[in-house]
Amino acid sequence: MPAAWGQAKIEILALRDEILGKIEQGVLVRTIYEELSASGRITMSRRSFYDRVKLLRTERTTPKTRVPAKTSSQSSATNTPTLPPINIQPASYLPTLKAKEQAALDRLWGGDGAADDASDQTEETS
Repeated sequence: MPAAWGQAKIEILALRDEILGKIEQGVLVRTIYEELSASGRITMSRRSFYDRVKLLRTERTTPKTRVPAKTSSQSSATNTPTLPPINIQPASYLPTLKAKEQAALDRLWGGDGAADDASDQTEETS
């Protein structure tokens, strides 16, 4: 029996956080569909579910930008577009690796730690 028009969108929006959370955990979209369908929480087709999940994922990754509405009293020549501020963090605020992670990275790249650090410091001073 076909669902009411717009029912699939309502179901996806109601379960959005749960679906995206499972995707971030590495659960396959097919598995998520099968679980939700078997429990009766969604009634849409598999194809519709895949399409709507794809839309959810693209909405989450692409930031929505707002364009200010133009008023009739402003001329287009005087309007200058404003860009959102760029969020640049100084190097001191960047995340650092834990000791085990750094040791593993050094092993992978063939570095021995202290010698690499010393060569970096000499390059900086010269």
